[in-house]
Amino acid sequence: MNSQNKQRLHALMVKANLDTVVIKQLLEQHTKRKYSIRTVQAWAADSSKASSRECPEWVLENLEQIVDAKN
Repeated sequence: MNSQNKQRLHALMVKANLDTVVIKQLLEQHTKRKYSIRTVQAWAADSSKASSRECPEWVLENLEQIVDAKN
């Protein structure tokens, strides 16, 4: 079962039509830090996958700000 943060991430991805590459680019622009595509894919991966990682709250907060600013 997906965690609440993964559900929020997937909802943002659908709402703003974002994929993992775009999320990586947006976060890098917004936070001025580098992220690997693999890290973003792990945040978005189904919780049942071994490569899945919890999506940090700060990622969601930044993405929500970015998406809200674009609307």
